[in-house]
Amino acid sequence: MDQIVHIPGRPKTEQPPNLGDLAASVHLHHPQVIRSGVTTTQEGEWAILAVVEKNTPVPIRTIERECLGFPVIYQEDSGRVPVARPAYPGSGE
Repeated sequence: MDQIVHIPGRPKTEQPPNLGDLAASVHLHHPQVIRSGVTTTQEGEWAILAVVEKNTPVPIRTIERECLGFPVIYQEDSGRVPVARPAYPGSGE
């Protein structure tokens, strides 16, 4: 897997239409998933972010099934702790 940092797009909706399904999908159970969460695709669709161990072949079929139809964005772990930053600094957010 190439080390690519995902840059989410502005969400098309304030909340995903099926929030309960999304919340259930966030708790991924796979030995190569380090952490997971909610993000958006570059187009603004709601998605699951799966941070995986280095050199993990993706996509992972069991994860794709577990995410109930939401897109899955895989990101290789950088080994650093994530830092919270403003989501859209250009627009004052």
